Formats: sequence, structure tokens, C-alpha cells
Amino acid sequence: MKRILASLAAIALLTTGPATAQGWGDSFSPNQARDAVRNGKTVPLSRIFGMLKQQYGGYQLGADLVSKQGGGAEYHIDWMTEDGRKMRFIVDAQSGAITDRRGG
Repeated sequence: MKRILASLAAIALLTTGPATAQGWGDSFSPNQARDAVRNGKTVPLSRIFGMLKQQYGGYQLGADLVSKQGGGAEYHIDWMTEDGRKMRFIVDAQSGAITDRRGG
């Protein structure tokens, strides 16, 4: 019985490693994101959506607030442009500046 439990524990540790290594474990919860905006640590997502809508047209498909390596946070935003192109924006959460753009 102890061997089975030890094996299950080892399997659990091995399978959780890749998830955090790929950055899946560093997203802010909705409450953490609200607190960061309320405390002035991040720009409200609505302001960034307004900027993207003005520059690219279209609408937001999804957005996450994630921790950056080395500190700080950034938004990962999936966006559909007015002409049907899917794009992904990486936006510095403190300044609101676009730091990377992919797709389109």
C-alpha cells in the first residue's frame, strides 16, 4: 500500500512540473487582479481595451493578467480585429504599453 501511495505522489509531482514551467501557474485570480487595479499597481483592462479598439477596431476574445519573470505583471490579450484577423497582445500591466504583438 505504501508503495502505491509513494508512486502516486511521484506521478503527481512529475505531472505538475511541466504546467508551472509553461507558465500556467502564474495567472492572477479575478480578486487579485481587481486588488492590483484598486491599489494602482495595474492599469484597468477597460482602458487597454479602449486603446486596442481605437487602434485596431474589433473586440477582445480573452484576457489574462499574469506575473512577469523578474517581477511585475502583464496582460495577455487575444483580440479579433475589425477585418477578422486574430492577434495576441502582451501589454505591460503597470504602464499600459504594448510590449509584443503577434498574429494578424
